[in-house]
Amino acid sequence: MFKKPVCPHCKAIYDYKEINNQKNNEKIKCHNCKKYFTVKKTGGYILLMTMAVLFAIVFNIFLLTVIKIKGIIPLFISAVLIIIIALLLRPFFVKYKK
Repeated sequence: MFKKPVCPHCKAIYDYKEINNQKNNEKIKCHNCKKYFTVKKTGGYILLMTMAVLFAIVFNIFLLTVIKIKGIIPLFISAVLIIIIALLLRPFFVKYKK
């Protein structure tokens, strides 16, 4: 399953709030071992959003073909919910590099 990023030196775990406050390519000093590492967010976010959009498309096709939904509102709501869930999973797609 998904896991939060950890310090590449001492494997210290960072919480959700700390990960969201960090910027891409920012140098961070570990709160445990006091060594520096770099935050990499862009590649993980691109992967996450690509997966979310593809899943939304496949799910909408499923709703149209199997469940036979005729309106556009349920399709829009399902796509928005999938994107919101993906946005909540953002911290799990961050990498810390030495």
